[in-house]
Formats: sequence, structure tokens, C-alpha cells
Amino acid sequence: MNIFKNAIVVLALIFSVSSCADSNKKIKAEIDEVNPKLTSSNYVSTLLSSVKHSSNEPFYYLFVSHEACYFEILVNDLPVYHNFELGQVVTPIDIYSAINKTGKQTITYKLYPQTESKEGEGVKTLVDFTNIKIEVFQRNKADTGKNAFANEKPVITHTSLTEADGRTFVGKGKDYYEYSFTFDAALPYENTGWENSIDLSKMDQKELLAKTENAYKQVWQMKNQEKVDDFFALLFNKEKENAQCEYSTKTDLEESLANYLEPRSAKDSKMQPLENYKMVLYGGGRLVRLEQTSADKRLRGESALWSKYKDKDGNVIANFISLYLHIPKEKTNFEIIR
Repeated sequence: MNIFKNAIVVLALIFSVSSCADSNKKIKAEIDEVNPKLTSSNYVSTLLSSVKHSSNEPFYYLFVSHEACYFEILVNDLPVYHNFELGQVVTPIDIYSAINKTGKQTITYKLYPQTESKEGEGVKTLVDFTNIKIEVFQRNKADTGKNAFANEKPVITHTSLTEADGRTFVGKGKDYYEYSFTFDAALPYENTGWENSIDLSKMDQKELLAKTENAYKQVWQMKNQEKVDDFFALLFNKEKENAQCEYSTKTDLEESLANYLEPRSAKDSKMQPLENYKMVLYGGGRLVRLEQTSADKRLRGESALWSKYKDKDGNVIANFISLYLHIPKEKTNFEIIR
């Protein structure tokens, strides 16, 4: 298998934009509104009516253990998790938003040297005992509470490759390693996602960057000016597909709405400058995103669109706003899809 298949396209240049200076400037609309038009008032009822339920509602998720590395995981070339901290991941990683239909699914992991350690200084390259183990499981949404994982079914287990001795990591000495493997999923629904979208990698990349920057500024301005329903008007396709892959109930949607509204109502909520980012293509070139390039491990790999606020206990919370954009065929403007 070609380990670079589905590799993301990363532009080498890093750009800095002063969003504060543009806070009151009219931004060209690069993201289209979609119908039906969501609002904070009709969010729950509109999405609830769009979800098709089934007697079998499977969730797919991962358990990951790793040693001597940082890592990112993508499913079908959509990021689902990254870890640039010390210590193990102890909770399951949900991947349902990256699975649009029944069939073969591709998991890609990217490994990086662990540049820090509990003893202080880390390493600059992956070491001979670097390893990662990814287990894919499936369970039914009907299994909740204490029984949530009692009936889970193992799907596949993958362990990073070793040399002939069975111990030495094949990527030792490298500053980056990537590998992909597949598994089969069976779903009672089918989301369109970005299947019928334009291949953005074939566009002029400078023009795409400018268009993507304007799109992010468009949303940044809505958030900064607290135009809540202007933002919700862009979300139906994204929220409809997410609600379906989560088999959302009224309670689920009410929680989702509360998560959207919490930063706005929280103390000292403030949008952060849109700066120090790179443009990255995902989804086989059909999705685009602006990501932070900060060396701060708390920001690394996160969306360039974010705010900070204080929760009810006074803790400072970073709220990263997911914004994966695509251009449906026969259109010229973006829509938000994840």
C-alpha cells in the first residue's frame, strides 16, 4: 500500500491577517446560505425532522495506544483526532462524522517525534521502539449508560509495522511517518458529504487561498459581531449530515445547540485574530481548511477560527470552530460541510 495515498496537500507559506482591522469592513460572501435556513430558534425542530432512525444504529470508534510519538488520525482523509501531549488517550475516539456510507473506510495515521518527555528533552526523530496500536470497534446507539460498551464488537486491530526482528519500528530515524489501512462499515444511512464536490487541488492555489481567507473572514465577522442566525444560515447541510450520523434525538440536538451558544453567552468571550495559519486540503482534495501553525501544542493542528471565553468556574476555554469547506459541482461558492 502506498503510504502517501490520501496525503493532505499543505501549502508551505504561512499567512498572517489582522482580523481586528477587518471587524467592521464588509467582507465578500464566499460561503452560501443553504435551505432550509437554520436559526437558533428552529435548529432542533428542523434537524430532528431530517433524521431517519433505524432498529440498528451503529457507531464506529477507535481506541488508540501509542509509545514515543505524537500522532494525527484521519478517516477517509478527514481529521478525527490528534495528540501532541504526553500520556495515553483513555477515551474512545468517535469517527462517525467521517463515514458517509456503507463500504470500505480508510484510516490514515501520521506519526511525529515526541519532542518532549517527562524527563525534559525529547527526540528529533522517531525511535526504534515507537509504535501505535489502533483498534476499531462498533456498538449500537441503543446501548447506553452502563451497557454502552458491554456489547461492543471488535472490527479490526492494526499495529504499526516493524522490521524483520518483530520489534524495531520501520520508521525509526524519520521525522515523519504515515500509513493507511482499511476496514468495512455497514450503515443504515448514506450522506452525500463531499462526494459530488469540485477537486480544489486543480484550482489555482493562490486564488483558492484568497477565497478561503475571505470565507473564514466572513464567519469570523459574524461571530465577532454576534450575528448568530447569520451563521446558523450556513449550517444546514453540515448539521443535517452530522445529526444523521449521530442518529440524533431531541436531547442530542438541544445539547448541540447549547454548545454553539455557550461561548456567546459566556463571560469575556472574544474572537481571536485570524492569523498564523496554513491552507490544507482534505477529503481527496475536495475539502479546504485553514489551520494554525503555532508551535504551542495546545493550538497545533487546530482550526484557525477560534475564540476564548471563561466558563462558569472562571476557567479559560479555547473554542475552535470547525470549518471544512467544499464547492458543490455547478456552484462557485463554498458551503460548510463539516
